[in-house]
Amino acid sequence: MGNPTRNCERRRIIIINHLPKGAMSVFVVLGLLLLAGSSSRGDQHQPRPDTLRVVIVPYLSYAPFFIAEEEGYFADHGLRIEYVRIDSSASAIPTLAQGRLDVVAGTIQVSQLNAMSRGAKIKFVASRGYVARRGCASEAVVARRALVEGGKLDSPARLKGRRIAMPRASASSADYFLETLLNTAGLTLDDVEIVDIPPPAQLEALEKGMVDLTLVGEPWVTRLLQTGHGVLWMEARKVIPDFQWGFILYGPTLLEKNPDAGRRFIIAYLKAARQYNLGKTERNLEILAKHTGLDRELLKQACWPPMREDGRINVKGVLGFQAWSIKKGLLDSPVKEERLWDPSFVEYANRALKTGTR
Repeated sequence: MGNPTRNCERRRIIIINHLPKGAMSVFVVLGLLLLAGSSSRGDQHQPRPDTLRVVIVPYLSYAPFFIAEEEGYFADHGLRIEYVRIDSSASAIPTLAQGRLDVVAGTIQVSQLNAMSRGAKIKFVASRGYVARRGCASEAVVARRALVEGGKLDSPARLKGRRIAMPRASASSADYFLETLLNTAGLTLDDVEIVDIPPPAQLEALEKGMVDLTLVGEPWVTRLLQTGHGVLWMEARKVIPDFQWGFILYGPTLLEKNPDAGRRFIIAYLKAARQYNLGKTERNLEILAKHTGLDRELLKQACWPPMREDGRINVKGVLGFQAWSIKKGLLDSPVKEERLWDPSFVEYANRALKTGTR
């Protein structure tokens, strides 16, 4: 049996050839006009994609964004992404609140909560990374081997007076993790010396004894351990299990002006998160190596930060961080749960993924 489409086209040609010569040109003109009209109508059903300005950095924990881009998930849902790379997601919050950015993916900061308490139209709309109760250690305190083997760090109480390397952010999850650990021994951040050293320099600092411990996430946990000068001293999951440190935040553009685009963005993101959670497949390794610049072998050895496939956040952990911020005098006033985050986007996305609709 022949191709039905081709047979249909052949019949059209026969009809045309049997028309009177005078009618031939009229038929062709009418046909061209009909084709032009149908083409125009088809274009009307193909709206231009919504362009979203999204803040990310080329870190392992941003993997679902890279996957969504490479696999065409954003494009499939009518989105065109313009990536904006900055040193700190906290510095993007004012711009997000002003509507000049659409999406910020970052870690929890007191500055975000302060902006919300002051009326900024920003909210958490989905989770990114968190501290899983089980599995490998993607966030941890790495200590100098000599100190551990010499018995000088046999308990959190021995942290007093120690030099600890960690990036100095604006009251971040790293501060919260470290002080929660210190509190188990009746200590605070005032009892240790914080050294602001970027992760690449911490390798040498630990080796030469310039610092005693360092608080890092992957791939730096693996890199520090590979030197042989550091040992895994305390995993974050033993101190703040299930803590939600990573988020996706929306500003007024997606919360109010174009929530439909916001829903489509989360659908694409959750698709990518589920692919990410398949683990160290060849495709995932290829995408992450391309976007992070990390060596494939390092990616294979590193502990990949866990991601929640449903995109929901652990509100209890956020409220715990908020209570700590207030106690430290860092937060103006508490932010109510409904002001912190909008679950409607992940709820819509999960229904759409379950039913196969958009």
